[in-house]
Amino acid sequence: MSSYTSLSTVNKKSISFDEVFFPGITSELIGIEEFKPRSEVFYAEGSDLLEYTKLYQLIANNTSDIIAIYNPDFTFQFISPSVTKVLGFEPFEIIGKRPSELFNVPDDLSPDVPYILQYPHKFDQRTILLETVLKPVYDNGVINSYLATSRDVTSRESIRQELEDALEREKELNQLKSKFISIASHELKTPLTIIASSVEILSIYFQEEQYLKEKLEKHTNRISAQVERLNGIINDVLLVEKSKQPSQQTTFDCFNLVAYIHESMEESFGKYFPKNIQISSSEKYISIHSNKKFLYHILKNLTENAIKYSNPDNVQIELHIESTADYINISVKDHGIGINPKDKHQLFNLFYRSASVDNIDGTGIGLTIVKDCTEKLNAKVSFQSTINKGSTFTISLPKGLPAIVS
Repeated sequence: MSSYTSLSTVNKKSISFDEVFFPGITSELIGIEEFKPRSEVFYAEGSDLLEYTKLYQLIANNTSDIIAIYNPDFTFQFISPSVTKVLGFEPFEIIGKRPSELFNVPDDLSPDVPYILQYPHKFDQRTILLETVLKPVYDNGVINSYLATSRDVTSRESIRQELEDALEREKELNQLKSKFISIASHELKTPLTIIASSVEILSIYFQEEQYLKEKLEKHTNRISAQVERLNGIINDVLLVEKSKQPSQQTTFDCFNLVAYIHESMEESFGKYFPKNIQISSSEKYISIHSNKKFLYHILKNLTENAIKYSNPDNVQIELHIESTADYINISVKDHGIGINPKDKHQLFNLFYRSASVDNIDGTGIGLTIVKDCTEKLNAKVSFQSTINKGSTFTISLPKGLPAIVS
């Protein structure tokens, strides 16, 4: 035999709703089942029902939430003492009145819908935000009263508003940053174009004078190299900025990856390819659905880094393409200075550069571009490195036709 008995087995007409839950408050007699239609209330067999009556009263009197019972006309029938702590009103000041009379809030809220309403505190006129949910209490299919629970969410909503304001400020700052990058890039590119064209004109003017030509060639080559370097930095910054824009959509084409990598190396690294850059692949023809532009930026930056951090007198870069069951892996291996283990977790952060490479030119943008472009291709990037032995970066491209990435 069960040691618990349902309160719903008690004679319904012998116990009032208020006698069980809120003794001393007068209301119509309704059964426990009408108040708790979805779950019965149980008490230990042999225990005094009065103990459970006191327990419910104890909960109502000590909860930090406000518990209220409304009559069908939305006048207060009962309100828990917690209202004094939250709003400064005593329960007797509220019983028999409507919420609209006291607090200037609507009476007829839709049941089972959480509302956040503003209530004035009685004494200091602070605005208290209460999240209120109203539930109807039925008696034989007719609404007998309403049960409302209200929780003080003033602090929570204040924090939420602060977060929303901070997010809005962040959006504004990002817009300003994008605008600045666009303007600054344009303003830098214009004088660089003029410098480059002027150098070209000067070289034409002095090509007849052998002595001047040699001197001029030395300096014009130096200027041209720096112009090209600045253009590269500007293009990298613009690429990072564009990759962050949600409106940028990635399209995919089908092509032979092996042939494309050979073409890219020859175009971008003619000085080193094929003598210092060796390409190998598991197959001569590997078909892939991908985006050539993003692949180009990945390969360009990984190869530039491999060259940059290698011994300039012994540059040996190995590119290997391997087709597996699920991925096509492209690895770029060098035999350079390697990566300090303490730098590994920050390696792909924008503008991050290790203290150990301060003597080598760089911006800290390249690997950020690699990461962003890899994500655009639904791919993965990983690396292994040993100090003074070199590093291997691997891009794992998914096989098959990937989904369009935004």
